[in-house]
Amino acid sequence: MRKIKNYIILLLLSMASITCADLDVPNLNTPDREATLKSPDGIKSLTSGLFKTWFTQEQHNFASPGPAMWVMADWGTVTFANYGTRDASEEPRIFFDNQRSYPYENITKNYWRFMYSVVTTANDVLFALDNGVEIGDRGSETEMVRGMAHFMQGLGNGYIGLVFDRAYPSDEFTDYETIQSTDYQTSIEMAINQLEKAIDIFDENSFTLPSDWINGNAFTNEEMSKLAHSFIARLMVYSARNTEQTNAINWNNVLTHAEKGIDTDFSVQGDPSNWTSWYKYYMARPNWGKVDMRIVNVLDPTIPANWPEGGLGELPHDGRIISSDQRVLTDYEYNSANNRPERGLYRWSTYRYKRLDDYVNSNFTGTIIMMRNAENDLFKAEALLRLNRLDDAAAIINASSRVIRGNLPAITSDATEITEAIIYERAIELPLTGMGIEFFDMRRNDQLQDGSLLHFPMPAQQLEVVQEPNYTFGGINPQYGTPNEDVSVDGWYKPL
Repeated sequence: MRKIKNYIILLLLSMASITCADLDVPNLNTPDREATLKSPDGIKSLTSGLFKTWFTQEQHNFASPGPAMWVMADWGTVTFANYGTRDASEEPRIFFDNQRSYPYENITKNYWRFMYSVVTTANDVLFALDNGVEIGDRGSETEMVRGMAHFMQGLGNGYIGLVFDRAYPSDEFTDYETIQSTDYQTSIEMAINQLEKAIDIFDENSFTLPSDWINGNAFTNEEMSKLAHSFIARLMVYSARNTEQTNAINWNNVLTHAEKGIDTDFSVQGDPSNWTSWYKYYMARPNWGKVDMRIVNVLDPTIPANWPEGGLGELPHDGRIISSDQRVLTDYEYNSANNRPERGLYRWSTYRYKRLDDYVNSNFTGTIIMMRNAENDLFKAEALLRLNRLDDAAAIINASSRVIRGNLPAITSDATEITEAIIYERAIELPLTGMGIEFFDMRRNDQLQDGSLLHFPMPAQQLEVVQEPNYTFGGINPQYGTPNEDVSVDGWYKPL
């Protein structure tokens, strides 16, 4: 592969061309950058903004692939074209337009750019600390800053590995003049190693994180350790591109990390000026995003998973879900109003997701759920199932929201029943929390609709910089990418 010294330069220059008002991220290309990295206060300030930069992109709408992945997973549906959602949900699927001229180029270009700004800034912080800079009175905050920098290296490299087929993973020892692209697995492996370094620091040092670093959370070192363990479990499980890779996951390790992970929901306090989730707002907003009929069918199998050509009258009980699961009443709202039939009746639905209404109606000041405790528990349950500890797996599910909120009966220790319960619970409990969860789940289980891409190509802008041919994935006719490695085949549905 070509050297990418020019790529790193472009990364910083392109960030300078975007105002803080546009994406609310720091301009890292300031003339006093070098001086900042020699100043304890400057280094601490850079570290304090790392999670915010990561959060802003992970929860964005026009500068993140989150909305496109949401509709590609057939969990949500929209009739609008914004954020690439119309293109990503076309039936039959079409390939991703990886061109500079694509109107929604930013969903990959900006995500790539800002995830790497997190990584390279964290690298700079660690390089400065390794060269003797101490933070706080007599170095009292040095290890807190060091641990946070490793944590953010892991999140940046890890999420690039989840989203793209290729990556430029790096750490504080990387020579940017000789760095080469790797496959996504290498980026995931480096990210996990970086999160493990963060855990070692969190476990060996006592501190309380300033509450504005992860807004509204004055996390202790113990709480940061739990969060890092849960993120490792996420990376291990969600990085799989198909069932073969899912089966090959070290589920003992997943269980270990999940058991040491979070035991309450991980959330960020919303702030309309600085901490906003446009992703949640638009996908759950009334008269915008709706619940795909595939999910309506999951909740009530008597209702077809596709909108009938004959319209609402062909749906059983007008498409109203009949279920003993009480979450149908608390989390979903019947709404049979639809528009834009010329864009495809397959985009129509009889339900919207109302579980996030408190946030949607809060003027961006409400609680932003990033990772539910249910997600961590379901990692445990799936690991236990795959390790043939069926009684333990069933016990976790029976102590979960399935029974507590859903009021569904307890399941038995039957492997098939446990498997079905995990799939159902993940589909119902986790949507619109962490970016891409629905997509990653469908991907790793060979369930994405035929023609859906399994990961995004390196953005066209970066391919231009490193002077490599443009490429893309997805589609049915034509189709680009290796089947079941880059593009879904034999998924849950293939339109005629």
